[in-house]
Amino acid sequence: MDQQKTGSFLKELRTEKGLTQAELAERLNTTDRSVSRWETGRTMPDISVLIELADFYRVDIKEILDGERQSEKTNGDVKATAEKVAEYSKKAGKRKVTKTVALMLIPIVVLTALLVIVFSSRSVPVSPDGYPPYQQVTIDPKITDELINDHVIAHMPEPSGNSRDFSGIKVFSSEEKQSGDYYVYAWAVEAVYSYKGGVLTEESGSSYPCRFELMKENDGFSVVGADVPRDGSFYVEDIKKLFPGYVVKMIETVQEDGTVEKLSDGILADAKSYFNVG
Repeated sequence: MDQQKTGSFLKELRTEKGLTQAELAERLNTTDRSVSRWETGRTMPDISVLIELADFYRVDIKEILDGERQSEKTNGDVKATAEKVAEYSKKAGKRKVTKTVALMLIPIVVLTALLVIVFSSRSVPVSPDGYPPYQQVTIDPKITDELINDHVIAHMPEPSGNSRDFSGIKVFSSEEKQSGDYYVYAWAVEAVYSYKGGVLTEESGSSYPCRFELMKENDGFSVVGADVPRDGSFYVEDIKKLFPGYVVKMIETVQEDGTVEKLSDGILADAKSYFNVG
């Protein structure tokens, strides 16, 4: 399976629907960051989200995994679809498929065979018992913003040609788990800008909530981990496990209160400065 080809096909399908990444993310109950990563081939959707995408775009799952439309549907396609899904799932890990999911994937004639296929899902290391209470603390924003921005950019795709990665961070709160170990809750915005022929262009962008784990080392801090909610039906569940209630309320208002717009404007200003655009 060619993830780049699959990503390009997903972008093509979204464009045909006339949707932005943010609009599709809202329909799927995920983040535009996730949509961006699918469409650039950096990651693949969970199997449950893959099913939603196939249904929404009115295409076969095999077509998404192949990265192109098929001209004909034959009985042979059923077997090919099963093999593709099994291969896709095997790469992701191991999770048993339910009978309901299997029914959505293939015709009843091959249901029995596919029920033994083992699927998997990308997971986030969250507490199974829900969010534990920690003590709120104040960390100098100059420290957290610089550290987290550097961490986000370091994990973005390597820029190609005359393009550059940029990010913006809004820290909601910081809590101390234990001595020298902290959680920083934030909203992050990513964007890739290029400057060609006198035109500054945003090639891609995404925004998402994230829990960063910081560790104090001597007189400074370092980012030792970062957790982002999973896609699809897992999103709401992970939000509640990764963030305390008061931060969840902040997350729910980032569009209305101007947080995302302000961060995006800041990134645009950084891009203009970097490329020396007046």
